[in-house]
Amino acid sequence: MKSRPNAALSLLLAALLTAFSSCAQSAGNADEPAGASQTAGAGDTADTPVPETAPEEDADDFSGYMPTGDFDGYEFCILKSPDISWCLDEVWAEGITGEAYTDAIYNRNARIGDNLNIVITQYDGGVDAAIKSSVAAGDDAYAIAYPSLSSAAALGSQDLLVDLLKREEFHLDMPWWDSAATDYLTVAGRLFFAENEINIQYDEATWVLYFNKDLVTRYTLDNPYELVRENEWTMDRMHDMMSAVAHDENGNGEMDAPEDYFGFSTHSGSYVGMLSGAGESLVLPDGEGAYVSNLASERMLLVAEKIGSILNDNVATVLPDRFKGAATSNNQWAINTFYNGHSLFYGEVIGKFADLREMENDFGLIPFPKYENAQEFYTCEVLNSALGYVMPRSVADKNRAAVITEALAIDSHGDFMNAYLDTTITGKSIRDEDSREMLQIIFEYRVYDLGDIFGWGGISGAYAGAVNAGSENFASSAKKIEKVFTKSMEKSLKAYAEADGT
Repeated sequence: MKSRPNAALSLLLAALLTAFSSCAQSAGNADEPAGASQTAGAGDTADTPVPETAPEEDADDFSGYMPTGDFDGYEFCILKSPDISWCLDEVWAEGITGEAYTDAIYNRNARIGDNLNIVITQYDGGVDAAIKSSVAAGDDAYAIAYPSLSSAAALGSQDLLVDLLKREEFHLDMPWWDSAATDYLTVAGRLFFAENEINIQYDEATWVLYFNKDLVTRYTLDNPYELVRENEWTMDRMHDMMSAVAHDENGNGEMDAPEDYFGFSTHSGSYVGMLSGAGESLVLPDGEGAYVSNLASERMLLVAEKIGSILNDNVATVLPDRFKGAATSNNQWAINTFYNGHSLFYGEVIGKFADLREMENDFGLIPFPKYENAQEFYTCEVLNSALGYVMPRSVADKNRAAVITEALAIDSHGDFMNAYLDTTITGKSIRDEDSREMLQIIFEYRVYDLGDIFGWGGISGAYAGAVNAGSENFASSAKKIEKVFTKSMEKSLKAYAEADGT
């Protein structure tokens, strides 16, 4: 798997790390918009000029990119799913509450609303159905939307979305857009969905590994932070540490959650989370614009065998479907075991930080382990259920929608991101400087797996099933879906290539 460093977010986190080390809180207030280099009116705005180069005076001054204009009180409606319980996904706030994160959202929207003479609103509902209905009716009800990545992939194949690569208003190489998402999610030369900092839910949906620092001390285990720094954090080291902690505490001859002690608590999502950590993905580009299944590659077989040895360790690993009374979807078994101090590691997403704030035991944060030391990067995947930015084709004035999007994204790179990273994450959730450093690594080498997002040929389920079946069955499991995978993938690529996207 090739991964592209997200240098911009990494630098922002590095600045926060420096501020933490010097015991100085970063105010993080972005300058008021100045320097109109993009001007838009309320009518047909198709010829809005766009700056071609970044300002040279100050690398951190993006005011030259900030659009200006007057849109005559236009209602810029953002469509998104109802609030997701396990993460932050807000794009609109009713007013000032004293909470740094929501106040930053309100202030951002107010600034852009005043600057462009617009009213920003949010509609919570079924995103997929709403987009389909809006495009079919041509009613221009929503300016932008945030479906899940998997849903966005399907909507793109139905020619319901605007190709973001065609919008010159967007500066996709700038830090308010996630460059990794742009790279991975460009399919058949089209980018129908992407990630920007208007909504940071994709940060919340990034896979990470929590660890119980008290158990590390009690069992005199290696310091996980140092293992990461020294390039020694591998699956073998993780499994050894898991086995050192796991034991039958209540002495009944069985491993019971949550009474006994475990090495790793998680849920089925870790099948793909661990895969990305190992530097692999379900699919690979074939070099000619298409994709091939990666299930049968030699390294993939070795990685899958290692993942299976960890996830199928019935002594050391807690998966919710293995215990009486626990449904597969009941992920509370995993978090309760960790929260109560009975698991060394907990595999989940960053958004679960909030559930751990009151945890009595001290805990830290690290990336998922590498497969081997020779692996170049620690890589963490963004869930396929993360929300992605899209623009429905029903939008009447796409230049206006794009200009407002860019203004919101640029402004978000200031106060909003600082409020999220410095206050909500590093201030309320992360408990030590080391975890801040780890978060920098996690965001810098974030990846997206198109196999998991598009689900071509049921490849995600086939992979998980093959891991459970054992390495000797892996090659045959991969072969079973080869034809349906290729057919499904080619159908998507054909639909993307033929989509209008305007």
